[in-house]
Amino acid sequence: MMKSYKLIILLASTLLFAGCGNAGMFVASNNTQVELSEGNYSIIAKNVTGSSESAYILGASYSWGMATNALGLIPLGEGKTLYKDAREDLWANFEAANFPVEGKKLALVNIQYDSGTTNFVLYTKAKVTITADVIEFD
Repeated sequence: MMKSYKLIILLASTLLFAGCGNAGMFVASNNTQVELSEGNYSIIAKNVTGSSESAYILGASYSWGMATNALGLIPLGEGKTLYKDAREDLWANFEAANFPVEGKKLALVNIQYDSGTTNFVLYTKAKVTITADVIEFD
C-alpha cells in the first residue's frame, strides 16, 4: 500500500517538473553617451507600455526582483518569452499611437519593469509589463 503512494507521488512530481514552463529575467546593460546640454534629442512619447503573460494549469509561478518564472503542466496560450513579447507589444503600442519606428533614431529611456504572478491550486499566471519613455535623436 505504501509503495503505491510513493509511486503515485513520484509520477505526479515527474509530470509536474517535466511540464512546460518559462523563465524570464532582463539583465542587460546598454551604454549610450548623451550630452544633455547639446539637446540632440527630444522626448516624443511618455509612459508607453507593453505587456505579456503566460498561464498554466497545474503549475506555479513567482516573481522576484527582475526575474519572473512560471512552470506548469498544461500551457494556456503562447506566452513563452515574457520580456521579449512585452517589448514588442510596447513598440506596437507606440506605433499605433504615433508613427512607424522603421528608419528612426529612437531609444527607450526611463525603463521600468513590473511583474506579477497569480497562483491558485490548479491555475497559475505570470505577467510582465514594461513602461518607458521614447526619445528620438536628431
